[in-house]
Amino acid sequence: MSNSIRSSTEDSDMNIEYKFKIMILGETAVGKTSFITRYISDTFGEKYLCTIGIDFRDKIVERNNKKIKLQIWDTAGQERYRNVAKSYFQASHGFIIAYDINNRESFKQVKYWVEQIKSISDESTKCILIGTKCDLDKRKVEENEVDDYAKKLGYKFFETSAKLNINVKETFDCLLDDILLNYKEKKRNSVMLSSKKIKKQKKKCC
Repeated sequence: MSNSIRSSTEDSDMNIEYKFKIMILGETAVGKTSFITRYISDTFGEKYLCTIGIDFRDKIVERNNKKIKLQIWDTAGQERYRNVAKSYFQASHGFIIAYDINNRESFKQVKYWVEQIKSISDESTKCILIGTKCDLDKRKVEENEVDDYAKKLGYKFFETSAKLNINVKETFDCLLDDILLNYKEKKRNSVMLSSKKIKKQKKKCC
C-alpha cells in the first residue's frame, strides 16, 4: 500500500455540508493520477510514478450553493493490486472508470471494473466512464462505440485530456450532481418510510 496517503484539509471545517468518497479506476498508465492532479491543483506533469496500491487526495468544492469535501481515491491499475483497490470500494458515493483512447486493451478492461463495482455496490451508485489522452493523435477506440456502451450501462461518458484540461472539471461536476441528486432521493425516501412507520404505529395503538 502506498505510504503517500495524505489529507489536504481537516474534517473539523464546520462549513462543509457533505463529504463524498470518489474512486478512480482503470488500467495502469491510462492517466488516472494526471487526471486527479489536474482537478485538484490544476497542474500537469509529463511524467508521474505509477501509483502503488492506493492513494487519496482531498478537495473542497462548492456546488449548487453547497460546500462539499471530496475524498478522491487513486487506485493502482496493476493486476496484483486489484484486490487492494476493491477493498476500498465500500462506502464510495461514486466511481470514475478510465481508459486510454489510444490503447484498445485498456478499453477492453473497462468491463472488469464495471463488474467489480456491481459486485460490491448497489444500483444507485453513480459512475462515469472517461476516455483519457484525447489530445494525442493515436486513437484506437472510437468515441461513438464507447458512447453506445456507456448508454447501455447507464453511465455518463466524457473524452478527456489532463494535459489540455479538457472535460476534467466537467467530469467531476457531472458526477457530483448525480451524487447529490441520489443523496437527496435516498434522504427523501428514508423520510417517507419513517413517516409510514409512524402512521402504522399510531393505527396499532388505537
